[in-house]
Amino acid sequence: MMKFKKGETIVEPTIGICTVFGMKLMKVDGKEMTMYIFDAQNAKVYVPADMIEKRGVRRPMTRDEVKRILANLKQPAAPNRNDARLQYMNYKEIMKSGDPGQIARLLRDLYILDQNDDLKGKEKEIMEQAKKFLCDEIAFVRETSKAQVMETINDALRQMFKKKQAKDKEKAKKSGVGLSMGILGYEDDEVEETEEEAAEESKPKPKKSADYEDDDLIDEDEDEDKDKDDDDDDEGSSLGEKEEDDDEEEEFVDEEDDDEDN
Repeated sequence: MMKFKKGETIVEPTIGICTVFGMKLMKVDGKEMTMYIFDAQNAKVYVPADMIEKRGVRRPMTRDEVKRILANLKQPAAPNRNDARLQYMNYKEIMKSGDPGQIARLLRDLYILDQNDDLKGKEKEIMEQAKKFLCDEIAFVRETSKAQVMETINDALRQMFKKKQAKDKEKAKKSGVGLSMGILGYEDDEVEETEEEAAEESKPKPKKSADYEDDDLIDEDEDEDKDKDDDDDDEGSSLGEKEEDDDEEEEFVDEEDDDEDN
């Protein structure tokens, strides 16, 4: 049988973190029994000493155990929805056990169902109880504020849900299930990419700048001027040759005139 000392901090599943106030011999239904007295927020709770283990009363987690619980909260889960009523009863038993590992797994399942708008009946209350239970104990172990610990728990759950979405998406891609109907948004992603590509292709291609067009015109003008200059040179050459022919004719005429004079 587990024994606790007066003043020791313990965890009682139905009340959470509390302090051992003392022990007392009491008569219940005509039978004497030793009772533990736990102080929980100025309220006294009596628990028979021989019922301690059955009720799940234990010492708080160690810092290493807290790290494992927070790491466990980040791991994707797959809630079972075969029988909601049976699940609810199972959730209640887990909370009564006070086992932080089981409560962390329960919290993951309920968080996923909550994100998918699939919580039923009083499951929302159990989810909040599970959060508070873990938060109180972790805050005590880490000696920090409950608000800070609650944010840490919520952040771990958000990371877990993102991992689950990515895992489900990858699984669906491999199997091809749901792609044609756009389940989980895969088809929409592809459509968006296609529309972006179409928009990119439909953009008018950049035209040459005015400077480049002017340069082309200048080059064409220069070519025309060059051709014109070449034509002028050819024409000049022809004229030069004609003048030389005229000079030769004049000299020939002069020679004939000289012969007649003689």
